[in-house]
Amino acid sequence: MVVEVDDSGWGDLVGGAVIVMRRVETGETRVGEIPLRLFREPEFKYKEYLRSATQVILEGIDELGIERGEPLHICTGYVFSSARETLMELGYKVKEVKITGATQELAEKTFVESLVRLGVGNHREVAEMRSFDGFLEWVHEDMKHREQYVKTGWKSWSKHRER
Repeated sequence: MVVEVDDSGWGDLVGGAVIVMRRVETGETRVGEIPLRLFREPEFKYKEYLRSATQVILEGIDELGIERGEPLHICTGYVFSSARETLMELGYKVKEVKITGATQELAEKTFVESLVRLGVGNHREVAEMRSFDGFLEWVHEDMKHREQYVKTGWKSWSKHRER
């Protein structure tokens, strides 16, 4: 059996990120989150989000009962760079792939749900603004109250903040 691992939210301006693990043949899933605070200083400087991604996957491996011989197809994204390395060192069969289909759709849906829980808006509102420019416009409409949702660790935030 193959387990796919994908993320959503990594490149979005607001919110943390979600990680979805899905056993393709059975549809079993495990969802974890990298909290927003890890995309803000001081944690961002130390790349705590990479450790968090690795931890989420290791916990998912335990929860799903994944054996070392079971292939792990992990998204090509940077957020998984440390996780891929750690898993290979632990003897897991890791393959870096572009994730599409049901696993990707679940990751996207789960990220939107995480933004709703965070207080960014309802499902419709979040879906409608789901782009960098859409989120940036939303934040700028009420910077005082909405900057708390922004991944402020990115160097580019200071430039966009003053826009």
